[in-house]
Amino acid sequence: MTKSSTYYWVLSALMSVVTLIASYVVVPFGAIPFTLQTLAVILTGLLLPRKYAAVTMLLNAILLFMFKGAFIYSPSFGFIIGFIVAMIFASQNPALENGWKVLTIRAIVMNVIIFLCGLTYMYLALNFLLDSPITWMQTLMSGMIIFLPTDIIKNVAAISLALVLKKRLVL
Repeated sequence: MTKSSTYYWVLSALMSVVTLIASYVVVPFGAIPFTLQTLAVILTGLLLPRKYAAVTMLLNAILLFMFKGAFIYSPSFGFIIGFIVAMIFASQNPALENGWKVLTIRAIVMNVIIFLCGLTYMYLALNFLLDSPITWMQTLMSGMIIFLPTDIIKNVAAISLALVLKKRLVL
């Protein structure tokens, strides 16, 4: 194992713990609570290469299961799946420049992927697993629309942190 891969594995472990800790900052909002978890997820995707970012979110899912219990029946489980999928498709690509424009586009793409996975699972879980009928419009309102203002703030914070950390860390 080379030094750089060890470095990235350590950063992956660190970011999965940071993401777990951020998931404990909870403000209840109906079926899906507001947490700082997405800030850590977007930051992970902006800092780490694909392989490491995806493993980080997979490790985060395992840690969430270990520390918060079984959550597969939770309407928010789809967002956890979305975290992993977003890392596969939109996390750092070393071949691209990492200016604020590229980071902003990547953050938006990660959010879109997270919302697609999360809202789809939320709709299916509430309608078929939990027998709590909900329409697509109610799903959009309770799972996305009310979170857009805070997600914009979290994206700006994640992009700002990524720009600073990329200068400080050897990435």
